[in-house]
Amino acid sequence: MSWYQQTWWTAFVLPAAVCAGVAWFGLLRHFSGKGRLLGSRRSAGLALSVVALMCGVAVGAGLLLPHLAKVPPAAVGFGMGATALPRNKKRDETTQPYVKLMTLGIAWLMERLEYRIHTDGLEWCEEFTDGMDQSSQLRLLAHGVQQFLLERHQQTALAKAITAAYEDALQAVDEALEVQTKTDQACQVHSRWDRREPTDQEAFECRRAMGVAHAKCKDLLLLAYRHGRKSERAEIEEIRAKIVPDDTYRGGAVPSQRGRFGRTRSHR
Repeated sequence: MSWYQQTWWTAFVLPAAVCAGVAWFGLLRHFSGKGRLLGSRRSAGLALSVVALMCGVAVGAGLLLPHLAKVPPAAVGFGMGATALPRNKKRDETTQPYVKLMTLGIAWLMERLEYRIHTDGLEWCEEFTDGMDQSSQLRLLAHGVQQFLLERHQQTALAKAITAAYEDALQAVDEALEVQTKTDQACQVHSRWDRREPTDQEAFECRRAMGVAHAKCKDLLLLAYRHGRKSERAEIEEIRAKIVPDDTYRGGAVPSQRGRFGRTRSHR
């Protein structure tokens, strides 16, 4: 008997390998434009867990196939017909736990993976903008990221999203600058050297406006994270390096990018 005709190969290895390849391709397609499957240790672990669980289900289903002949045909017909029944929103919400149970946890892991990938992007944007506490820096960041994205993505829908995010970021930066300017003018009692401290309300308005500007710039930067490639990392790093000196961000120009299995890389 040849090695490829042995039971362990046809029953376990072959279906698991085929399932792993198709599952990984499916994950790449599903999360295309949403983030990076291997962006962090947690996301990589969840992605590999989804693939492993799918492989386990595929192997188990293959072993159970010979026993499906014992299932009454009427039960199979009822089950297939029930899938065509109309579902309203309320019913879908109540059946969600059952869906997670029937998929043997795959649906739950997919939800966790999607949440983790989204969180990875937010954390990356937070670290990228760390140290940018001036409106001029945020304006330069928004302009650089917009040019970076439009040069690489010509799709109409994505280009519109980039332009809209850029305009929102500029508007928020202008409002933050206006609030800060009004506060500075109000704190000047008689001259530039005779100043008072801003009131709690004035300080709150400045922090709020700057926070909104940061959030809008992060929305634009998030598009670069979701639609960018690892090969473009040096170019996105250069945008930050031109705005913030290296020594103002933990001794590096940009957030450290995690490797395939979570190990950080040095940028120096």
